[in-house]
Amino acid sequence: MRRRTRTLVAISCVVAVTAVAAGVAMAQGADLGGQYLDGIRDAYRVAASGWRARLLPLAQRIFMLLAALEFCVSGLVWAVKRDSLDDLAAKFLLKFLLISFLLTLITSFDLWFPAILNGFAAAGEEVIGRGTMSPDSIIAIGGTLAYSILEAISLTVLAHDVLVGAFGLICAVAVAGSYIAIAIQVLVVMIESYVVVLGGGVLFLGFAASRWTAAFAEQVVTYAFFLGARIFLLYLFVGVGMDVTQNFVRIIAGSQLFAEPSPLLQVTGGALAFAYIVTRVPYDVAWKLTGRHSLGLAHALRTLS
Repeated sequence: MRRRTRTLVAISCVVAVTAVAAGVAMAQGADLGGQYLDGIRDAYRVAASGWRARLLPLAQRIFMLLAALEFCVSGLVWAVKRDSLDDLAAKFLLKFLLISFLLTLITSFDLWFPAILNGFAAAGEEVIGRGTMSPDSIIAIGGTLAYSILEAISLTVLAHDVLVGAFGLICAVAVAGSYIAIAIQVLVVMIESYVVVLGGGVLFLGFAASRWTAAFAEQVVTYAFFLGARIFLLYLFVGVGMDVTQNFVRIIAGSQLFAEPSPLLQVTGGALAFAYIVTRVPYDVAWKLTGRHSLGLAHALRTLS
């Protein structure tokens, strides 16, 4: 029974080593053109640009239809209220200027909407002194850590204590999973910004001309700032975490993991803490800063009637 347990653990280690090695090779492949997570990110960025070009005329048509409906409703309200001619002229002028301004924002979408996200990203790059975050590079670091742990789980260790080998295998899987979660979080936020804001978001701006649908456009603008704040915070947390990770690599390479005292548990705990911080804190902070903000566009359209 004991021999069978050792055999199963040894096989599991071999499988885990193979999987982590494949992950390292995959991450290193990013340097050859970004075939993996970086390639997915770039594909969505290019696709979002094409969507924006096709959706912009549609958003303008929706805006004009809703603007005509809004002026018709306002005209009926003005007729019922029977305000003075000066008051009607003033309200009409203000509403016309407001709707014209909103239409200008849609027409110049390529100038100001990407600038919001790019500005936050540029601020993050300036602070940490690095370029664009690379999900493949994050997985490469995690793969290096996990592979180093698995290398230390030799048959000699398993022969002396199966539990020690199993503990090392669990730690390697936890470390690899932590960095995969971090890379996926970075990838999701980037794709979200490309598709929802820079790509499909322009369509929802077309609903800004009506008091009943203006909230859709407000949410898009608010969401752009929310994603920008998340991206900025991700740069900060990932930048510091990657510096700490470099110390993890040196610790594992220069110590005996299964000797007393062993740094294996500390490294695993640090990787899990890094994953929790990156996946939870930027979202919570960005939501508290921008999630409840309102531009008051719908209220302004109703007030001018």
